[in-house]
Amino acid sequence: MSENRERVEVRILGPIEVVRPGGNRVELQLQCRKVLALLIAAPGRPVSTGQLVRWIWGDDNPPSHAPQMVRSHIRVLRGALQVGAGRILTTSPAGYRLAPAGYVLDADRFRQLLTEARQRLPRDATGSTRVALAALDLWRGTEAMPDVVDVQPLRAESAYLEELRCQAEEMVVLSSLRSGHAEFALPRARRLAELHPKRERFWLQLMVAETLSDRLVEATVVTFWRARHHLVEETGLYAPGLDRLQRELLKGAPSTEQLLSLITHRDRSVA
Repeated sequence: MSENRERVEVRILGPIEVVRPGGNRVELQLQCRKVLALLIAAPGRPVSTGQLVRWIWGDDNPPSHAPQMVRSHIRVLRGALQVGAGRILTTSPAGYRLAPAGYVLDADRFRQLLTEARQRLPRDATGSTRVALAALDLWRGTEAMPDVVDVQPLRAESAYLEELRCQAEEMVVLSSLRSGHAEFALPRARRLAELHPKRERFWLQLMVAETLSDRLVEATVVTFWRARHHLVEETGLYAPGLDRLQRELLKGAPSTEQLLSLITHRDRSVA
């Protein structure tokens, strides 16, 4: 951790920020932030001036001075990212390259914590909750790089990170239910179902949280039909998990373990 404090931190889990050791933020122009984000999205690989011009300005008639603007942004970034000896941002005939080990990226830390939360879940649900919450605390808002997503390659990277954020939210609810804290999980599960009404797993988690909080009628009457409306009637999606969980709840009182088995899927990679 002390080594990290001696390096520049780049934050992309929210608007792009560069924070130097000591906590001083570096103000960067929008196009400069786009160049930085594109280099981060190609970790360890060179990106040419021509590629940066095409990605930022498009193929249709970019300004004639665009290459000079890119080189100017590179100079600014080189100064912003440099701490001590050794080049973090290098130039070669193939293009510009960021050394991944030269800076701290919040998205890398987020992925590490999410992986740890998954690994902890089977043996330490309480610890899994704590780690998943720490991962979510790295986010500043709910969108990754919202200031630069008009650049096509960055839109895909942003969507990927936001999907992982949803997985971290799922992990908090699931680990809280597994550790016996249904009342803690319930408001989060309810909020997630409202924010993402087309994601079946959030509805399943909400129904289980309600059931384990002694709200079986709410789960099987109100929430089930709301979920079915959003998932099936509005979009025509097939929601087998929803129907399966409803059947089990109506048959009797399944155990906590049985309920959790109905909403648990095989771990997905976050690499």
